This record gives sequence, structure tokens and C-alpha cells, in this order.
Amino acid sequence: MKGMAWRLALFAATVWLVHAGCAPTGSPRPETGFPDLAGRGAWLAFTVLHGEGRDVYIVNRDGRHLSNVTRGRGKNIWPSWSADGKRLAYLSDRDGRWEIYSMTLRDFVETKMTRTPERQSAPAWSPMKEDRLAFVVGEEGHREIYLMNADGQQKTRLTNLPGDKVAAAWSPDGETIAFESNATGHWEIYRVGVRSDGNDGDPVRLTGGTAESETPVWSSDGTKIAFESNRDGHWEIYVMAADGSNLSRLTRMEGTTSNPTWSPDGRRLAFESIQGGRGEIYVMDLEGQDPRNLTNHPADDIGPQWSPDGRQIAFSSNRDGNYQIYIMDPDGSRIMQLTRLQGESKWPYWSP
Repeated sequence: MKGMAWRLALFAATVWLVHAGCAPTGSPRPETGFPDLAGRGAWLAFTVLHGEGRDVYIVNRDGRHLSNVTRGRGKNIWPSWSADGKRLAYLSDRDGRWEIYSMTLRDFVETKMTRTPERQSAPAWSPMKEDRLAFVVGEEGHREIYLMNADGQQKTRLTNLPGDKVAAAWSPDGETIAFESNATGHWEIYRVGVRSDGNDGDPVRLTGGTAESETPVWSSDGTKIAFESNRDGHWEIYVMAADGSNLSRLTRMEGTTSNPTWSPDGRRLAFESIQGGRGEIYVMDLEGQDPRNLTNHPADDIGPQWSPDGRQIAFSSNRDGNYQIYIMDPDGSRIMQLTRLQGESKWPYWSP
């Protein structure tokens, strides 16, 4: 399953469990006396699926201080780090409908950021210090992207296109959001400028044709966007300039290829490719030289995420029987298992 589709599938499955009347599963409280969260890329947030429960956990990159920060209060998914790395936003159904919450990790104090009858999803903090949050509002087929302040105030609608919108991705300077929309009848990549007081003009479509283009990911300097597309017959990774020009196909793999993640220096991309029915994690440079298989394991290795300091790549793997969080060096060496939890630990995201 492709990148954004994973998380949307998790959201859909979790919504089904809510409507089916399944009770959430309890889970332990986080550690007390939590250590300093300072340090570039020092932490990982991820989602644990345990029975019918869903919880957000964090863990240090050395495997210490594993904490369930949501503690089984409803179903909790889709963690997003604030720009200073001291807070998490996430999605929770604990009050009977999907709303966005934030938590200060020093004291685990939670704030309910949205209070509307419409379904909320996909929270994404701005990478800049003003800490604004992009999020998605509405039901599947009619979702729009909104913006709000860190206190939940001054909500502004950024998109007003036909159809559906998902996958809001901030540019590194916090001035632009890229997203997916099927306004043309198929999924395309768009961008929209964002001022401090809200929308900065109409969205601009960056991709064209009749194929599907999904999951935009910005390079660290904001000059390029990687994405996945089936425009050449099956799913591959593509790269374009931030204005949609200079489109190039990066991968030429036999299996479905998805989930691109940039190295901090912008010279390489790691990604996932389905080979022989299982996920493998690859890395290649932008010159399109032969990709290198970093995992090369009979298990399923999925969801790579490059650390902000470039030292490691996090991923999920079921090589231990169920999905757990692992890290490895960018050359595939020194693989380290960070979690040993019941259930499935998936979708790791590095702190800034």
C-alpha cells in the first residue's frame, strides 16, 4: 500500500471500529520525570495498534524512555511534532468524534484544539517557531485543508476546490503548503501560499495529465518536491522543482514504490518498494543511479523516515513477529530494534 494510503487506511479502519462499538484498550501511563527533549532528531513518535486500541508513543533514538503518551484514552493516531520538539499534536476520538489534541511532553498536559461536529484529521505543525497547525476537516470526498494557531484559535480555510484534499505538507520555510487533491477527477499535487493571517492566494496545480500523483515531500532547502505517481504505468518516485517544473522520474523498480523521504542534505532519497510481496527500503541519489537495498530481509520493512541530522533512517518491520520500530545507518548497517511492544508499532516520525 502506498505512503499516504497507509495512514488513511489506518484512519478508516479506526473509524470503523468506533462505529462498530468496540471499546478502547487500556495501556500503561508514561514515565515520570521525563528527560530533556532537546537534541536534533533525538526522539521518535509513532502509533501502536494494540487490539482495538490505538496509542501514540515516543522513544529516544537509543531505545530509552519509551512512553505511551496518550495512555489508552480513546483511539489516538497521527502524531506530529511542533517546531521546537516539545509538543505533539495528534488525532483522538476520546470524546466521541475525531478531534485534534496537543500535548506538552514535559508534563503531559493535553489541550483539545478543535471542537466541531465535522471530522478532523492529518494534523501537521508548521516547521517555523510560530507553531501554526495545518489540518484536514470533513468527510472523505469533501475534505478541505485548514490552518489554526497553536492555541486552537483563528481557524482559516486554505482550500476551496471540488473533491477531496489530503496530505498537507509544509515547506521548510513555513510559507507554502503542498497537498493532494482529486479536483480534476484524479489525484494531483498542488501548493498554496500561507501568510501569517491565513491564505495567500489560490492553490496552484503542480502536476498534470491523467495519472495519479500523491504524497508530496519537500527537500530540506525547499527547492524540490518528491512524490509518488503511476504516470508511467505503475507507482514510482518522481522529483520536480517546487514550482512544478523540471519533472523527472527517479526510480525504475519492478514493484510498487512509495514513501519517499529526503536526506537532510537533499542529495539522496530513501523509499520503500514492494519486492516479492514484501516491503524493502532503498536509497538512491538524485542522479538516478541504481538504488541500493538497505534492508534485504525476508520480513516486511516499511515506512522509512530519514533523521534530521542525517545519521539514521527509522522504519517499521515485522522481522520480530509483529511490527516494531527500528533504526539503521543510511548505508543499511547497525540496525537497532527500538521497541518490543505487543501489537503493531508503525509510522515513526523524528522530532525536529
